[in-house]
Amino acid sequence: MHSLHLTTAHTPTDVRIFNKEAISLANEGFDVGILAHDAPAQDQNRIQFFDLGSSQTRVDRWKNIPKVAQIAKRLDPSIYHFHDPELIPVGLYLSRTTDSAVVYDVHEDYGHIATTREWIPNPVSGPLSYILPKIEGATAERFDAIVAVSDWIATPFRDRGIPVTVAHNFPRTESLPPANNLVERDREYVLCYVGGLQELRGIYRMLELLETLLERNIDVELWALGKWSPDENHARVDRFIQQRNLKRYVRFPGYLAYDEMFQHLHSADVGLALLDVEHYKKGVPTKFFEYLYAGLPIVTTPVDAVDAFMPEQYCHVVPQGDTEATADAVETALERDYDPVQMRSLVEAEYSWETEAEKLVNLYEDLLG
Repeated sequence: MHSLHLTTAHTPTDVRIFNKEAISLANEGFDVGILAHDAPAQDQNRIQFFDLGSSQTRVDRWKNIPKVAQIAKRLDPSIYHFHDPELIPVGLYLSRTTDSAVVYDVHEDYGHIATTREWIPNPVSGPLSYILPKIEGATAERFDAIVAVSDWIATPFRDRGIPVTVAHNFPRTESLPPANNLVERDREYVLCYVGGLQELRGIYRMLELLETLLERNIDVELWALGKWSPDENHARVDRFIQQRNLKRYVRFPGYLAYDEMFQHLHSADVGLALLDVEHYKKGVPTKFFEYLYAGLPIVTTPVDAVDAFMPEQYCHVVPQGDTEATADAVETALERDYDPVQMRSLVEAEYSWETEAEKLVNLYEDLLG
């Protein structure tokens, strides 16, 4: 096996790990596997899956970290490619005890993330936000390569003189089906959101926006595509929806396959990204480019890292928490004409995963010698 991707915090078919990196590598002739919790029993798209068993809680997940090291060493690929900071000890162990290359794929600014996770107590989050970047920086030199999702994430490593391959989390477009299987809607307009369902990602801001638009007599519904975060109080969100009489106007289709997700996007009118500004100040959410590829104008809170990519004519920026201004922006987006062909072509030419996959393939070729 050329490469084994290791994750305890992501699903085995996570979009970046499976749909983008693993499939792109397999398409170039690499023999690729994924080791994760709740892995499929059968291979998919020439990707082999190796199961860590079920994980219902974080404690379950962490208990299985030694098992990751054991199985990974037994499988003995040429490259270990791990995706979670909790697996840094596994990466160090494999680097020390095998002749294989070890790659750390950094998805987020974990030091910053530690200060925003509700499940991390305040007395712990501050020290953790300081310690995590120190651990990453001190251990990065022990790995054969660092891959990062953005230049913002790469900068601290580069400041320490550590080379980083930046593979942006742009949409993978080459295999997407045409928009010919549209999802039936119940209302005149559809607002769509893709991503984890939690307060930090704007679930309450989206529901308050929906309520305001309905009060303005706009016939609209919200489709929120994604999984509920383990940190989120789902029952509290349900009560919020019931208290505001919004149940008839909200759909939660759950986590969808990549092509099915795009069919929902193609069937919508506006893409929402009402994210917590502090939490996402160094992130480049993939949803921006997915919305753009589907021809959707975007209504978003200010996200600094996206400014370099997002054309102003397609993106309406609103102050976080200002529901009236957000509703005004949605109305403007619904009234304005956009050229979906032009929007899609922009993503294909400049912001598609295909342009990023070449960097990963080149890295693997270098590591394999």
